[in-house]
Amino acid sequence: MSEKHPLYFTIHGHFYQPPRENPWTGVIENQPSASPFHDWNERIASECYSPNSASRILSPHGHIQDIVNNYDFMSFNMGPTLMGWIRTNTPATYKRIQEADKRSAERMGGHGNAIAQVYNHIIMPLASAHDKRTQIRWGIEDFKFHFGRMPEAMWLAETAINLDTVVELIKAGIKFTILSPTQADSFRKFGDETWTGCANTDIDTTRPYRIYPRDKEGNLVCDGYLDVFFYNPWLSSAVGFEHLLRDAGTFGRRIADAWDENREDPQLVSIGTDGESYGHHEPFGDMCAAWLYNRYAPEHNMVPVNYGWFLEKFPPKHEVLLKNFHSEGCAWSCAHGVGRWYRDCGCSTGGGPGWNQKWRSPLRDAVNHLKTLADDVFLREFEKISDMSPWEARDKYVQTLVAPEDKSRTKLFLETVLQHPENQDDCAKAIRLLEIQKFCLFSFTSCGWFFNDIEGLEPVQNMRYALRAMELLEPFLPFGHNIKGEFLSILGRATSNEHKWNGAEVFMRFAEDSIPVVLKQMAERAAIFHLELEDDYSNKDSRITATKISSRRRQTLVRTAYEDNFIGEKRVTTNLVITDALGRINIVVAMGENDQNGLKFVENPNMSTDELRHLFPTAYVVRMRDLMSDSIKRINQLSTQKHLTNITESFSSFALNHGISIDSLADPDHTLPDTMRKILTVEINARIHHCALKLLEEPNRKLVDEIKDLVDEANAVNTKFSFGGTGRMFFKKLSTLIDEVSKKVDEATVTYITELITVADWLKLFINKTELENRVFAIYCEFKKQPNGKYTGLKPMFQWLNFEVESV
Repeated sequence: MSEKHPLYFTIHGHFYQPPRENPWTGVIENQPSASPFHDWNERIASECYSPNSASRILSPHGHIQDIVNNYDFMSFNMGPTLMGWIRTNTPATYKRIQEADKRSAERMGGHGNAIAQVYNHIIMPLASAHDKRTQIRWGIEDFKFHFGRMPEAMWLAETAINLDTVVELIKAGIKFTILSPTQADSFRKFGDETWTGCANTDIDTTRPYRIYPRDKEGNLVCDGYLDVFFYNPWLSSAVGFEHLLRDAGTFGRRIADAWDENREDPQLVSIGTDGESYGHHEPFGDMCAAWLYNRYAPEHNMVPVNYGWFLEKFPPKHEVLLKNFHSEGCAWSCAHGVGRWYRDCGCSTGGGPGWNQKWRSPLRDAVNHLKTLADDVFLREFEKISDMSPWEARDKYVQTLVAPEDKSRTKLFLETVLQHPENQDDCAKAIRLLEIQKFCLFSFTSCGWFFNDIEGLEPVQNMRYALRAMELLEPFLPFGHNIKGEFLSILGRATSNEHKWNGAEVFMRFAEDSIPVVLKQMAERAAIFHLELEDDYSNKDSRITATKISSRRRQTLVRTAYEDNFIGEKRVTTNLVITDALGRINIVVAMGENDQNGLKFVENPNMSTDELRHLFPTAYVVRMRDLMSDSIKRINQLSTQKHLTNITESFSSFALNHGISIDSLADPDHTLPDTMRKILTVEINARIHHCALKLLEEPNRKLVDEIKDLVDEANAVNTKFSFGGTGRMFFKKLSTLIDEVSKKVDEATVTYITELITVADWLKLFINKTELENRVFAIYCEFKKQPNGKYTGLKPMFQWLNFEVESV
């Protein structure tokens, strides 16, 4: 290798998930395909985003030797909508990502590893000038909120770029971006007149290039320039398709092979990858990266750097022209410009025989039609309440999006943009108009066109955003203006590949709920009220209130009101909730006050759902089981909190009073009926659970011994344990004790920790050991330095958490 320059390399991870939130609730619904996790964000966070912030380096025995943060060493962007989810759902991971960027900036002379991304991943060349500007400004402001600094670079969705996009990036202060070498058309050295073609990907990716914003005639469109790094196409592809993340040595050697040791000028081996490769697409890929960065690279004179650092040290000496630069532009994942996102260009992710992508044009045309109308309304209505340019106000709206739970940010925003921020109607109108704009932009998210069929999750999600925008538009349209009909008329020109449905049918089957989401939420609250769980419901949606009208046996009339003052949206429903003889619950949801709709009790509470629909033809009738899956989850949690103790005590008393012996469970022929076996199982589980909860209150050696006796008894009769969320309670208690012992070592606390982890093993509790390992790691490092020091008593905990102990 060159004595002048070591082998510099940069691995960029594009971490991104399309926004998946329900447009009406702002919450991601349960996604069965992500099982055993609640949804795909949660699953990929567990497999990728979090592990990369605390990746394990293991000993030959498989024990943890070190925990490292890969974000310290890799260049990365986090999609803004994803980063917002990480902030609220995995705060420890969020903090580690922030800290990694800060440390990398300190190490790299002010150049942090994190770069920004256009806000919700729209194809920039296909966007209007105003939408391009908003996507960039929202991306910048979101980045500044999370990382506390101006981004140097911006990741473009699918790396799609053209002249207009470059101009907007330059004007926004973005210094560089990252592209595929397949997007380069030709290049030349500064000062040369002759261009060298590189249409066959034969461009040197180890150096940066400069893009000047010139029109077709060669005239500069604006001051400034945009620098660009092209990633090595073969290495980048190999990460995803040749399993380079299975062996750090192989990966390291491949990086070294891409470096020319005969050159004396500085070289950067640049690798562009899907961030989800590191643990999700390639299980334990994060551990391979950790070993590469922390073991292999230092031993082989390989230096991980980021693009900003390299650009400052070794600025470009060459100019580059991109393909289709003055027209629709180009992207890494489409060989036909950006056709993949608006026409049947031939690019897709496969499909059955005869499948095509002709559906793309009608989908693009439909959302374009909606956006044109929404923009007209926005310009017309916003200027009535603000002296600020509507587009400038929209750009500033991101200040509320970065932390939507912080209403003070919304208040400050309204004070900034409105003529009369004290006027509640004007405030609601402004937010409503801006939410329409947000949902319209979300309906252009690139994933909606990337795959092979309009029936896919991603196109449907885009349709849902469009539907929400249409609902919010209604008050601003003339009576009878059927924007949804116009939208469906255009969408109807599409034909799905799987079932040959037209686009309007796909919309009505998958994007539009048979019962509006808000009414489902109100029905959920009515069911909770009927089941007398309301007093236990502390984590309720403050926009929904429920009041009892009247009740009789197995029937309740409930009035629910939905009021969102921020957006000026109100609903009132009267709900008849009925429980039949089998415990099935039907909810009749009628719009308006009770005296307006004539809803009343029924003579026969055992009527079927269809009979109720016939009886109340102007109301919605829904079975409780058909509410949103998360609604069922909430109701079950509330029922468990309220009734489990009493039910368990009833079962226990029943067994004792009727002389049923727990020894009966030892019968290998299972002659005892399942009902009686379950009663006895509940009995012994309840006793163990009671002791475990008591132990969580304070240390008690006698309780530990009692739990051991009960566990032995349960094992002797082959009783299966079932302790619900007890593992989470043990995790919380252990976390608190670990924090305490890290500040001050106390022998009693150390003993208490040991007792808790012993009991947790006996009970086979599911405990998030990964996060406990992260918490313990600093203490473990001190233990490694002084094995016989103050933390020696925690050795059993280190072993329980799989840290390398024997060699210490």
